[in-house]
Amino acid sequence: MDATGFARPGAREPGPDWDALGSFVRAALEVLDRPDRNPPEGAVRVPLLDLLDDEADVAPGRYAISGGEPSRAELAASWRELATHLADLTGCAQYLAGLDLRPRTPQTTATVGDLVKADALTLLAGQQPPDGATSPGAAGLPLLTVPDLLQDGVPGGRAPEGTAHAVAEEGDVVVAGVIRAFRAWVHQGPPTALGTQPYALRVDPEKLDAHFLAGCLRAPANGRQAATHASSSSRVDIRRLQVLPLPPEEQTAYATAFRRLTDFEELLARAEGLGRRLMSDGLAAGGLGDG
Repeated sequence: MDATGFARPGAREPGPDWDALGSFVRAALEVLDRPDRNPPEGAVRVPLLDLLDDEADVAPGRYAISGGEPSRAELAASWRELATHLADLTGCAQYLAGLDLRPRTPQTTATVGDLVKADALTLLAGQQPPDGATSPGAAGLPLLTVPDLLQDGVPGGRAPEGTAHAVAEEGDVVVAGVIRAFRAWVHQGPPTALGTQPYALRVDPEKLDAHFLAGCLRAPANGRQAATHASSSSRVDIRRLQVLPLPPEEQTAYATAFRRLTDFEELLARAEGLGRRLMSDGLAAGGLGDG
């Protein structure tokens, strides 16, 4: 994740394989009325009488098991992976703990609007493509929207080439322009179309370090200060977001610290997710060996 309780676009797993899902559903329907044929793996037949009770649970997860219990080798590999994440977390924590954060003194600030006027960056505003121009499985650019950020951070649709109003390129700083999903990160990965409210900031590298800019912008107080009104659904006025006006040679140390802080947040999220997956049903079912 970057971002950010959220996973970072460009560094995450891809979204659902809609073609594979459609094939699975069609395969299951083909054998629906053929008791002599077994349904595809992951699908089950349930007698109609079992579903007629007023308190029947018709959730698919009640009947179809998504996957088997991991093997001993798989569990051992996962524990080793977790140990690696924890070691990396310790390294990040030691670095961050060693930062000399002195008491804050009044600092002058520049806004994104000021930086645009100074030609230090270009602001690209996202916009939802025309109705019917997006599709989960279509060709074109991945499309990132605010609902995607609120769910798992993975672009949920695609925008045909030439229909996107703003496209985030690798190295751009992407900012989510609503308080409930507010964050900023340096985009990594393929070009990504931006829907309504995500913005791309394309920096002049001779004037701004992208990681320095993203670190300044993502400060929670920055988002609250730039909100148009006080509610979780309020929009953020991107041009009012504030940045320390440091010369390029002084931005480097801050950029490094911001990157290590981002690494720490991502590692923490990965370790948490991996730790949850390591909870074993086999242990609760009495699978502990005798020796």
